[in-house]
Amino acid sequence: MKIINISFPLYILISSCFAGNSFIGYYVLNWASRNASSVVENYLKKSAQRPASNAYAAYLLGTLYLEDNILQKDLWKARYYLTLAANLGSPEAMNSLGDGFYSGDIFERNTNCALYYYLRAARCGFGPAQFNAGIVLLQTAKNRRDLRRAVFYLDKASKNRDDLGDITKHAIKFLKDAQEKLNHFK
Repeated sequence: MKIINISFPLYILISSCFAGNSFIGYYVLNWASRNASSVVENYLKKSAQRPASNAYAAYLLGTLYLEDNILQKDLWKARYYLTLAANLGSPEAMNSLGDGFYSGDIFERNTNCALYYYLRAARCGFGPAQFNAGIVLLQTAKNRRDLRRAVFYLDKASKNRDDLGDITKHAIKFLKDAQEKLNHFK
């Protein structure tokens, strides 16, 4: 009895049917956890680099390159795919790039670049980025304008319960701190 390897035909089928679908993350991660990491990597690369690029696939691939669980950790590839996803309009990727600049994990630590990406994602309505932008503006405030912007983004984050969950409590606390600092600013 001859055993047929179905991984390649399955790969072709999935690639052609789902390469443009942005709701594949759950299935891709389950698939990848079953030690099919090279197939997942090829699939996500194809989705991210096709003419109608899939921002979510690029974001997912960048995130997988940051972790060392499924794919081998590669910071250069993580930067590339997260930047690609951010340029395609993914607020999650913009926030991840902001995190990478703020923490210094992906790029050299740069608060200005982190704030740039946080603000881009915050303008898209992404709650975690609104919170992060407000915190960075509060910490680095040099004038009343920065404090007003911190209050603005922390206020948005405190009202954005969809993306933040329990972080809204922290946003409200920091919002009060920012308002007090603004009132006492000279």
